[in-house]
Amino acid sequence: MNRIGAWQMEWLKIDAGIDPRELWELGVRLHGHRGPFLACGIRMGLLALRLLDSAGYSGIEAVAETGSTPPVSCLVDGLQVSTGCTVGKGNLMVVEGGRPAARFSAGGRTVRIALRDEVAEEILANGAGEEQVEWVFTASEEELFTWEPSPSN
Repeated sequence: MNRIGAWQMEWLKIDAGIDPRELWELGVRLHGHRGPFLACGIRMGLLALRLLDSAGYSGIEAVAETGSTPPVSCLVDGLQVSTGCTVGKGNLMVVEGGRPAARFSAGGRTVRIALRDEVAEEILANGAGEEQVEWVFTASEEELFTWEPSPSN
């Protein structure tokens, strides 16, 4: 493999243990504003990578259950930044549902991760504002999400 090819392969990996704040500015540039559902998507995607032992970009697929209505759908942009899954590449699908949840598949395993109802309700009750972002970044995964293995189909 030539030097450029080796560099590209190394670059196309996401460290599931990265501080989610390191992906934040990239997420904001993609999404266009700073909101808690974007932060939740970044955290959710990193959790999926860790649970599935994936480096992201290829070999992983995501199905977001958010639908296309903000603010819940803002979670999808966080998933793109943190997993490398994209609609254009065909490894990210968004289905109607209005739920802040997604199914991730990699290496023959599938996991469904959902934002806890009480967390989503709190974010929505407070206007899904930027002031909630730091809490999303500092809360434990267990405080934010529920997850369970799910059937691959």
